[in-house]
Amino acid sequence: MWSTYSILFGVSSVYACVGIVGGRGTGKTVFFGLLATTIINYSIEAKQHFRFFASPDSIIKISDIVDPLKLRRWPQATLKGSLNEYKFTLGYRKSSIGILKENLVGLFRKPKDLGGYYNKIDFNVYDISGEDAEVLSKAARLANERSSSALEMIPGTLETVLGCDVIVFLIDASKTTIDSSRPEYKEMLEYDGLMAGLVSLIAEYRSKKYGVEASKLFFPVIVFSKFDLVDKEVLRVSGIPENFDVWLNSRNRKEIEGRLTKFMERFYEKTLSQIYGCVLKNVPFEYAPMFVSYLITELSEEGTPVPRVMEERGDASYWLKYSRSEYIRLIEYFGMIADEIKKARKVPEEATSVTGVGR
Repeated sequence: MWSTYSILFGVSSVYACVGIVGGRGTGKTVFFGLLATTIINYSIEAKQHFRFFASPDSIIKISDIVDPLKLRRWPQATLKGSLNEYKFTLGYRKSSIGILKENLVGLFRKPKDLGGYYNKIDFNVYDISGEDAEVLSKAARLANERSSSALEMIPGTLETVLGCDVIVFLIDASKTTIDSSRPEYKEMLEYDGLMAGLVSLIAEYRSKKYGVEASKLFFPVIVFSKFDLVDKEVLRVSGIPENFDVWLNSRNRKEIEGRLTKFMERFYEKTLSQIYGCVLKNVPFEYAPMFVSYLITELSEEGTPVPRVMEERGDASYWLKYSRSEYIRLIEYFGMIADEIKKARKVPEEATSVTGVGR
């Protein structure tokens, strides 16, 4: 069943830089692969309501990530010291009223091209290696020894991401455990410290670069990756049902984000404390929307986990079993923040609304 949504969106085209950060093995490359998969499929299903365009070189890069997943393989992770960049444009169909208004104006001047029927966001997405993100802990210790700032010692790849308008902050949900006697418990505590340090670094960087204007053009997003690997007891104490895939589609976002916040309170308290504390640096991290990412796996003939590919009955199509509805909500969120980006950049006003479709 299709449902319609309407988004206030006031500019024909706006540019947004998106950075993806997280520790080693968090699943950043897979996250982008699933996002790209959803964008491609959704642009076909939604027909005229949502469109996607990428340059030839970006299509090749995107294919290198998307195709292995459908072949039950994992895409190559981002190498240490490298910065993967993906460029593409998302188009959100303007409302009928907005299109009619432009057509009436076209009676008196040259009509706009067909692309004018869409409010467009030009994305540059940057993906850095988890090893580069984890350099932070070493830089912080070294800075302490030299009585200097960790900002002076971070790699250039990480600095590029820290300056992005949208930062997708991936938190590996599978690292959680309630058993303090297990080695994984110590790993969870260390991981919490790393993630807290990354949040702190983001706030320090933006505060130093923008000062009191640090809150402008900053739209953080929190994504809990590998949610399919979370222990059942962890889900229970967090108030999240085992059939969380059904839960994600049957509850409102306020309830879902409330449970995810409880999840962080219980297992990633240092990280959550810094998310709240960023406001002291004029960085509004605590208002970041939360999403869940998972990709169901199965064992290969060699006994290693690989993406599960499902075959549609009576059809020749194959699809991945993952948190698709969450990715669609993320796509819609990109449309909603575009108006805020436009205002911050003082782009000329062309107020209208975007109408789209979803399931």
